[in-house]
Amino acid sequence: MSEWRNFVSILKAPFLDRAILLTTSLLSVLVDLTVAIEIGVVMASFLFMKCMSDAAQTVQFEVDSDLLEQYHDIPKEISIYEISGPFFFASAKEYSAVIKQLGLKSKVMIIRMRHVPFIDSTGLNNLKDTIKALQNFNVKVVLSGVRKEVYADLERGGVGKLIGKENILPSFNLALERAKGLIG
Repeated sequence: MSEWRNFVSILKAPFLDRAILLTTSLLSVLVDLTVAIEIGVVMASFLFMKCMSDAAQTVQFEVDSDLLEQYHDIPKEISIYEISGPFFFASAKEYSAVIKQLGLKSKVMIIRMRHVPFIDSTGLNNLKDTIKALQNFNVKVVLSGVRKEVYADLERGGVGKLIGKENILPSFNLALERAKGLIG
């Protein structure tokens, strides 16, 4: 809350994330920091449970029969990492560290997100920082299988501008074609 850039970026986040931030901020000024943190944690916990509940009801696993056939001819310049589960504050740093480690060994990094039911503001910020770090080493990033809810959050957070909307694709096959095109 004390870093103004993070505060401003969270103001672009989904409504409930903004509500938690503003409630916690107001309580820290009007009441007490300890009370504000306690209420903020409780509100974030309820939000997390709601998101997990919503995700459990809407998870649909796509089976891509061509995927196995295509794995044998993936160029070595392309790295692939799949995120499974919510990309939120508790898992964001771990995902980001692995993505950086794998991505720095390649020219193009495909991040499969078909099993990501939601992304919170911390996850979004970590993903953006990871993408920027990879881009500093001339690694291009392609996202595949992004759900419409997650896509909306990525767009709101500026990921589309950062990597280009043409690099956010609905399926792995399209992402792989795009990645092959990016390496020439």
